[in-house]
Amino acid sequence: MKMIYLLVMMVAIGGVTSLRWEASDISLQRWRKMKELQEDTMSLTVKANHNQVLVLRENTIVYEHEGLENGWGGGVHVVVLHSRTGKLMLARRFRTYQPAERHNLHACLVSLQSGRALILVGQPNFMTFLERKGVEVLVGVGSMLVPRVADGEPWGMITITGHPRGLTLVPGKVLVEAVATKEIGRSSTNLQLQVDLPKASSDGWCGGSWAAQQEAQWRFCDTYEGYGELCRCEGPYTPTTLPTTPPSIPMSEEIPVVIVTANKPYYLYRILKNLKSLAGSKETRVLVVVDGPHRETLELTNVFQVETVTHIPQGQPSHNTRINMNIAFALYSGLNRWPHVDKVILLEDDLILAPDLLRYFHQAALALNLDPTLNFVSAFGQNSYPNTARDSSTVLRAEMYPQYGWMTCRRWVENILPLWVPPGPGRDWDWWLYTEGARAGMEAVVPEVSRTAHGGSAGVHVTGWEQHLFFSTRLLNRRPDVELKHVHRLVAKNYSHWFEDEIRHATKIHLLDHPCHVHVIPKNKTGPFVLYLGVVSRSDQYLSFYLMQACLGTDDQEVKELYEGVIRLRIHPYSHHLTHQARTYNLRDLHAHNVRQVHTLTRQDFTLTMQTEEAWQVLYLVGCPLSKYCRYSAGTSDWAVPAMPMVLEAIKVAQQRRMADTSRIQRVRVPAETSEEELMLNNFSEPTPLRG
Repeated sequence: MKMIYLLVMMVAIGGVTSLRWEASDISLQRWRKMKELQEDTMSLTVKANHNQVLVLRENTIVYEHEGLENGWGGGVHVVVLHSRTGKLMLARRFRTYQPAERHNLHACLVSLQSGRALILVGQPNFMTFLERKGVEVLVGVGSMLVPRVADGEPWGMITITGHPRGLTLVPGKVLVEAVATKEIGRSSTNLQLQVDLPKASSDGWCGGSWAAQQEAQWRFCDTYEGYGELCRCEGPYTPTTLPTTPPSIPMSEEIPVVIVTANKPYYLYRILKNLKSLAGSKETRVLVVVDGPHRETLELTNVFQVETVTHIPQGQPSHNTRINMNIAFALYSGLNRWPHVDKVILLEDDLILAPDLLRYFHQAALALNLDPTLNFVSAFGQNSYPNTARDSSTVLRAEMYPQYGWMTCRRWVENILPLWVPPGPGRDWDWWLYTEGARAGMEAVVPEVSRTAHGGSAGVHVTGWEQHLFFSTRLLNRRPDVELKHVHRLVAKNYSHWFEDEIRHATKIHLLDHPCHVHVIPKNKTGPFVLYLGVVSRSDQYLSFYLMQACLGTDDQEVKELYEGVIRLRIHPYSHHLTHQARTYNLRDLHAHNVRQVHTLTRQDFTLTMQTEEAWQVLYLVGCPLSKYCRYSAGTSDWAVPAMPMVLEAIKVAQQRRMADTSRIQRVRVPAETSEEELMLNNFSEPTPLRG
C-alpha cells in the first residue's frame, strides 16, 4: 500500500545548535508558548478502510461507522466540527454507490457555513455513481485527488469550509488530503489522516452579529450544521419574521397539518420552510410528531415555533412496528389536539410540496364530506409521470393506499385506530391499510398530477436506486392556483356512471406492434381510447398491465390506482426530453432550502413543458376478466396478453430509459510507467463510463 498525501501541514524548526544537550534545554517561556499552541489547536485523526470509518478529536472518537450493506462500503461520510470547540455539528453518510445520492451530497455541502472544520471520507467504491458532477462537487470544496481516485481506494480530506455562492461551492482552506492507492492484485487498503487544526476565535458563529434579535436561532446555528439559509450570517432566513406573507386561500373549515419525523432534522427543515411558503400556510396550524426525544429535531421546531409532541418509540428501529405505531400516534395526536376539526393532513418529513398543496386539499375535502365510502385524499399520484399525466385540475377515484402526503377525516381515523396493524415485523402500515380487510371496500381520491414528491433516498423504504429509477422523474404540479374540476363527480354513484360512460363511448384500440416502440394511439382519431388486456387479478400474473405501464412510462413496480379493474392514464408519445426536464425541476426543488427559489418557474420554463393539447390522450387500460367493464369488449379476442419476448423487451426498454441520464465510474489502478505518473496518480485506466 502507498499513501499519497497532498497539502500536509508541516512544522519547520530552525536554529538547532550542534550541542545536543542545548537542544534539550526548554526555557519556561518556550514551554509556555508550546502549551499555548496546544491549547489553540485541536488534533484530528481520520482512519478509514472498506469496513470502517473513525474520526477522532484529541484521541476521542467523535464519529464512527462500521459494517457493510450487501457487500458495499459506506459511500461518502461528511463530518463537520465546530472550529473553535471541536464539537460535532453534523454527521451524515451518502451512499454514492447508488444513484441519486450524489445530489443529496451536493445539497448537504452547499448548506454548510463558512469557517467550519469539514472532514470528508470516501470509503472504497464511493466513486461508483458519483459521476462527473459529483466529482465536480468535491473539487468545489477543494479536492485535487478525487478526479484520480480509482475503484476500491479510500480517500479523505480535512478542510475549512469556504463560503458557497448559491449552489456553487467555493473552496476553503484545505489542510490535508490523501488517497490510499490500491496495489495491483490486492484488496483495498487503509487510510489515515492526522492534522493539528488551529482553533477559531471565540467570537462564535457569525461573531454573534444577530444573536440578540434571534437568540434561539443563533444558538441552534452555533450548535448544528447543514441548514443553509437559516444560518447565513448575512440576511438569514428567519421563520418567525418572513419578509412576505403567503396569500390566503378559500377555507370552509380548518384542516391542520401533522408532520411525522424522527431523527432527520435536515429533511424536517426543508419541509417546514417549504410549507411556510405555501398559499394558506399562515391560517394553517402545524403539529410536528417526533418519534423519540431527538434534541436537534426538537430544537429546530423551537426555532420555527411550531407545536410539537414527542412519541415514545415502540418497537426496534429496524422493525416495521416503530414506524407503524408512530403513524397511528400522529393521527391520534392531530385530532386529539384539536377536537373541533374534522380532518387532518399527514405529511412525512422527506417530501417536497407543490405550491398549491393546501389549496388542493381544501378543494378536495368536499369529496370526503359527501361520500363516506372515501377514506382519504392523496396528494400523490401513482401515475404522475411526464408521459402519462398532464392535467393538474383532474382528480380521480381509485383503490389506493395512503402514501407521501394525504388527508383523512375523523370518522375513518376513529374506526381504523382500534384495528391498527398488529405489532411485529413484516407488515408496513400503508400496505396493511390497502388490504381488503382493513380497507373494507373504501376508495381514495388521487390527483392526476401529484402535489408532493419524494425527496429522500437511502432510507428504510426508498433506496438511492428506487429514488433514481421511480421517483426522480415524477411530475409535480408547479402552478399555484389550480382549480379542481368535477369534485362532485367523485361521489361513488356519480363516478361510476361517468366512468362507465367514458369506457362505453371510448375508441377501442388494439396492439398492432410492440407498445414500447410504436405509439399505441392511432393518428387522426379522437379519444378517449380503451385497450382491453388479459388480466385475471390484481396480481397481474400475465404481466399485461406491466407491459403497458413499462412502455408508456409510468411506475411498473406493481399494479396501483385501479378503479374497478381499470387504470386510467393521459398519455403522450414517450419523450426522453420531458422525462429529463422533470428530473431537472425535481433536482431544483431538492436544493430549495439552500436558495431562495422554491417553486417559481419562469414563463419560459412553462413554455418548454407545454405541448399541444392534442398530443395527450386519455387511455383506459381495462383488465379482463377482472373488470366489470369487460362487457364492452368483443370477448377474449379483444384481450391482449403479451408473449414473454414482448415482456422481456419492455423490461429492457424501461431500464434503458430510466438509466439514460446515469453513468457508472469504473476507474482501475494500473502499473505506473514512470515515477512522475505514479506520484501524480495518473496511472489509472478509465474506460468510457458505463450507462446504467
